[in-house]
Amino acid sequence: MVTKAVLSNLVVLALSMFPGAAMAQRSSAAGYNEQRINQMQQSVTELARRIEQLQKQDQQLQQQLEKMRASYEHRLDRLEKGNVGKAPPVRTRQPKP
Repeated sequence: MVTKAVLSNLVVLALSMFPGAAMAQRSSAAGYNEQRINQMQQSVTELARRIEQLQKQDQQLQQQLEKMRASYEHRLDRLEKGNVGKAPPVRTRQPKP
């Protein structure tokens, strides 16, 4: 069984024998890193857009809530002061002759 240390030494030896391979590996790593950075930038942009949407939605909900509170307070004040119009009388059906 080959250990990790032996494999690591073999990789170092191979890379020293083929400097182009080491350069390709570094180039590949740089390409991968660049790709990951681009993906993260896209994610940050999308998250920023989503945060703006949620903030706008939150503001709209806060405005709706404030309107509801004002309406309820007004209604309660009217009830407490007795300034509520009376409901129309309930009409019952008369049997037909």
